[in-house]
Amino acid sequence: MKNMFLSLYRLMTRSGRKGIAGAALLLTAGVSYSVFASFSSTQPPLLVEAGAAAVMQEPAFTTLQPVLLSQSSSIILLGTVLSHETANIFPRREGIVEDIYVDIGDKVTKNQVVALLLPKGVEGQSTAVIAEKNARKAQAQSDYVTTQNVAQETLINAQQKIQEKETALFIAKREQDSFLQQFAEQAANVRQMVDQGFTTVRQARQVTEQILIGSNSRPGDTVQEEDLLDQLGQLSRQTRHDVAPLFTALYDAEQAYPSVSDARKQEHIVEILHLANDALNGTITLLSATPSVPTMQTGFYTQQELANLTNKVLASQESILKMQEKIEDAVNMYEKLIAAEPELYKAYRSGKTEAAMSNKVRMMTSELRTIQNNYELTDASQQQMVERYRTMVDVANAQLQSEVAQSGHREIRSPFSGTVSKRFIEVGKIVASSMTAFELTDVPTSLAKKAKSEIQFGLPEHLAGALHIGETLVFFLPESEEKTYQAEVARISPQVDRQTHTVTVQAKVDDSLNLPHHTSVRVRIVDRATPLFRIPSFAVKREDDGNVLWVLNEESNLPYKARVSVRSEDGEFAEVTGNITAESRIILDSPGTIALPTEESPESTPTSL
Repeated sequence: MKNMFLSLYRLMTRSGRKGIAGAALLLTAGVSYSVFASFSSTQPPLLVEAGAAAVMQEPAFTTLQPVLLSQSSSIILLGTVLSHETANIFPRREGIVEDIYVDIGDKVTKNQVVALLLPKGVEGQSTAVIAEKNARKAQAQSDYVTTQNVAQETLINAQQKIQEKETALFIAKREQDSFLQQFAEQAANVRQMVDQGFTTVRQARQVTEQILIGSNSRPGDTVQEEDLLDQLGQLSRQTRHDVAPLFTALYDAEQAYPSVSDARKQEHIVEILHLANDALNGTITLLSATPSVPTMQTGFYTQQELANLTNKVLASQESILKMQEKIEDAVNMYEKLIAAEPELYKAYRSGKTEAAMSNKVRMMTSELRTIQNNYELTDASQQQMVERYRTMVDVANAQLQSEVAQSGHREIRSPFSGTVSKRFIEVGKIVASSMTAFELTDVPTSLAKKAKSEIQFGLPEHLAGALHIGETLVFFLPESEEKTYQAEVARISPQVDRQTHTVTVQAKVDDSLNLPHHTSVRVRIVDRATPLFRIPSFAVKREDDGNVLWVLNEESNLPYKARVSVRSEDGEFAEVTGNITAESRIILDSPGTIALPTEESPESTPTSL
């Protein structure tokens, strides 16, 4: 049965409306057959996919793939003709029309009297009162301008303070980045000094070992007194006894250094440096107790040899002392840097520096927030002051206008030259200053030099990229859709209307096309980025303030909602655009007859059928 409906759908799609009659006859026969077959058929329902039928596991949906009509879609928008040669004439006060001098089709010139009002009250109201009201208005305007200038200057000063503080905060953040870099550099410097210290210790140990036993390679891990060279310390045997444990302690500490954790290496190298210095001091003492001879003699050092050995030890001691100073300086600089920014150092150690702030950045941020709050208060205060003086100007102007209105202004004059196209007043009719008396055409204006008329319409926000200045669009009059006209896009508003969510567009109409002012037109916009599909009308469901389709997910076999926009509908088929593709499987079943869990669509909220 479902195959038959889909066959009918494809037939009508290919044949258009001409095949509807044949399709209806075939549909009637199919319904009769389905009634009979429903009593005997025990097969599960069929799922139509890509125009072919297939048996699915229960539950199954009747689906259909949409027909891609075009890779682009169009929309009809309502527009209005704006004539740049049109102007209105207003009376300057309210009153009763006494006489009318011009009518439709008459030519008028600038400042020509076109109508007359009856006198109102006493003509020629005291000029002194008008002068007084005018002086009050001038004073109010002067005070208003002064208040505006003061408010503007105050806000400029406040903005300047904000900019200065923002600049200071920017610099502080750069200094904060520098602090983080300095933490890394100083930590690396300390590690480098520690490594250099270990190298210095090793060199000192090698010098001591070479002097004590005459070699840098020896059996065993310790040096005993009997391992020392015989000629050393002959003048004082105690020096031989004292230097051996000092060297052993240095050697043991040196061997243990590689296995020390990184956190303790700095502390350990300081201890080794002290041990190295002690071993060197013991070696100096040992050499001072070693006899020497002027010339070479077996078993003794010459005076020059003994002096050379002593100089080696002293040079090693100097290297040890310099390295101790370097390590101490590096550690002090690092600790001083940490003490300056302890919170920033914690963030550096934890590796979470994104939200970290130095003391200066924290202070600058707080000060900037305070200045910004003060600016908002100052702005509100100045706006209130300006508004109060503006109100005083309005009051003074209203009083002046009232006095002027009482004094006469009987004549209604045309401020433009042109042709009368409409008349809105009648003799004896009461008119107000806000009421249009006449409408003129053929009024020479600067806009008319560019284009005599334009069409204006609101372009939906999501189609803002579909039009560009200089492009040509198509429009037609409501009573004749077959006859189309062209207009060139001349202006596109840079702002979106918050209420209608549209962008105002004006398109220039050819001067040869004479359209009355405020004539309604329909504009056809082509959206080349949005494909247009055709589906059965009954597949579109109305929900809240929009239209949705039920679409079957091929992977999860669950339905979800896809929002669409209906561009046209004839009762049988609907042309839509939205979050579907040519491969989408549109569910044709009624939502009220199916109860299944649904999955969340990327563009829709999850609901159930």
